[in-house]
Amino acid sequence: MNQKNYKSIAHNAQYYIQIIKHSLFFILWAIVLIYCFLIFIPIPNSLGTDLELSWQFAISRAAVDKLIFGKDIIFTYGPLGYLIHGAALEQNFFTVTKFRFIVYFILFVAVSLKIVNLKTSSQKLALFSSWFFLISINVSVTYQNISVDYQILFIFLIILSILDRLPIKLIRLCAVSLGAFAGFCLLTKFTLGIATIGSLVLFFFGNLFSCIKKNSNYLISLFALIDSLLAAISVSFLLLSPDYYVSNFHKILVCLVFSSAAGSLAWVLQLKLNRKIVLKIGEKIIKRENFSSKSVVWTVSWCVFYVIYCVCFFAIIFYSYPSLIDYFKNSIDMASNYSSAMSLVGPRRELFLAVSELILISILLVLVARVGKLGFALALFLCLFLAFKHGFVRHSANHIIIFSWCTLIIVSLSIPKLRAIRAQKFSYLLCLYALIIAFIFWIPLGASSPRSVTPDMAIANLSQLFNVISLQASVRANSNNNLAAKKLPTSMTSIIKNKKIDIVPWEISLVAANDLNWKPRPIFQSYSAYTTALDNINFKSLSAEPRDYIFYDFSAIDGRHPFFDEPRTFTYIFCNYKLNSYLSKSIEPNQFSYPTNLLLLEKLPSSGCFPSVSTSKTSTVRWNNSQHIEASDRSIILAKVKFTYSLFGKIYKSLFRSPPVMMQVTYADGSKRDYRIIPENSENGVIVSHLPKDDNEALSFFRRQLPAQVQSFRFHATNSLLYSPTIEINFLSLHI
Repeated sequence: MNQKNYKSIAHNAQYYIQIIKHSLFFILWAIVLIYCFLIFIPIPNSLGTDLELSWQFAISRAAVDKLIFGKDIIFTYGPLGYLIHGAALEQNFFTVTKFRFIVYFILFVAVSLKIVNLKTSSQKLALFSSWFFLISINVSVTYQNISVDYQILFIFLIILSILDRLPIKLIRLCAVSLGAFAGFCLLTKFTLGIATIGSLVLFFFGNLFSCIKKNSNYLISLFALIDSLLAAISVSFLLLSPDYYVSNFHKILVCLVFSSAAGSLAWVLQLKLNRKIVLKIGEKIIKRENFSSKSVVWTVSWCVFYVIYCVCFFAIIFYSYPSLIDYFKNSIDMASNYSSAMSLVGPRRELFLAVSELILISILLVLVARVGKLGFALALFLCLFLAFKHGFVRHSANHIIIFSWCTLIIVSLSIPKLRAIRAQKFSYLLCLYALIIAFIFWIPLGASSPRSVTPDMAIANLSQLFNVISLQASVRANSNNNLAAKKLPTSMTSIIKNKKIDIVPWEISLVAANDLNWKPRPIFQSYSAYTTALDNINFKSLSAEPRDYIFYDFSAIDGRHPFFDEPRTFTYIFCNYKLNSYLSKSIEPNQFSYPTNLLLLEKLPSSGCFPSVSTSKTSTVRWNNSQHIEASDRSIILAKVKFTYSLFGKIYKSLFRSPPVMMQVTYADGSKRDYRIIPENSENGVIVSHLPKDDNEALSFFRRQLPAQVQSFRFHATNSLLYSPTIEINFLSLHI
């Protein structure tokens, strides 16, 4: 055998070895992906108690009862929020289970296809690590579905990453589809909707800017931007309430018919006009004028379509019920004030690491923009900024872990866009840096840990997947066990049977445990009514349709005094409700006789409070200066406290957060306590004369014995430069 044959055989052998290597590598990747997929299949949570699981039940119950979001219910989640974070009730168990599995499966398929299309093993590993980190997030034992909304965001960003490679003819179709998707997201979690629609708008805006620079296809990019916005708002309007799906669809259809007819008429008229102009110019330049005339006709007809559609659609929105405007307005009110009312300051080391990531990833996105991907870079930067705000406004373990994942996905999706070798090296080092920080945040904090990765978990998940009835029975049994602690005695449930009840401040699990006739305040957990507008909405709901009974628990979050949550609403409750007569007899002094120190309050025939003769007085106080008050045993003093942000404070609050404002109280016995007060709702009038320190004093307060008299108070904050140096206080005295 000659040398030529030897070379041919060696070449063929090397070729087949390469095929085998690639095949083995592909099989290995497939096995790892499928195994991880089976391990982390989402399983619905059982019902439970406490703040988080209570609101999960509440949004699911509101959806089942078909309450109007934006009116009957106002929360950070919308009418479809139960699909991603709501409790799986008997009425929606299969819907919730299927939806979360479908999202999980679509993400798996999207990541798998993306990995297959990536060129290098490093790029594949970066994307895989982002996906694995996300699906393995288990923020707490009772809150396993925290990542559903971020799975949806992951899918959205993967689609955006391939959008610039699609034919120009498909861009507008994709814009409408993704806009509709973003509109759906607006009705799940409002901030998810902001992230998706904001990313989409920035993506097409960046593309429009690039097209204008190139003087090519800029009209298509402009129309794609408009299409995405109109699709998002239209779908939000369509799906706002189940009872109005059909009527809202008919309204949108009417808008489309009118605008399409107007656009078609404009097309015909403009076409006739252009033909007359061309004939006058002469036959020699008809061919040259042909393309520009078609472009003008096309542009004019679409402009007429958009104008007519917008006029008709927005007229319908403003006069339709349920109101999409109210939903947006109240959701924006909650979202925009979250950075001050719900802020929580954590360790500086973690914040420093996060800021370093923010700066480095911003540099990476500048590199992505410089290679012609401006729109994609802007979209990723918005997601990065929102993730940073979400992670460090309320600086807790759960939130910063989500931020860590967002940094990984943004870097892993940016890497394939880069071409220069130096830029690629920088991106790989940054990906490694983000991964290290993710583990720094993840492991020591102990708030999040990967689920079991044993084969038993995969087998158990498969078993549950193919036997949903058995899974439902298991969840139901766990729910009953968890809710047993909230079972009320028969003597209590017999009193409130079929009566309208509400629960203050947040333990909505009482409804599930005792099958109560729940008539919620719109902001159904007191800590969330953190603006004057939201507090007023709750007050109007209670005063217009008083509940027969209210369960009250003397509890608050973040070091607030319980009386400082929804202050106007609480004052109304105190003045118009009393301790239930039957239960007040069964409670011995200084001892509660029923679960969780709940007080059952019943409606009074008329208000038990009225203004004192000296109605009110106004004063100003500086930070850290004490304000003395004088109160009697038969009256309470309210303080309408007005904090004013400085210009620096407004900017700082918008870009980051406002540190907590504290109110130090000095009691008549000389003791001192620090309570957090919320600047956004304190102008509604907080009780300052009597502030119970514990459950027993709260019981005495509702017995009208008014314990824990306050002698003076002062305000202090870690950075008072964020506010005006003086605080305006308007005092009002109410006689009991």
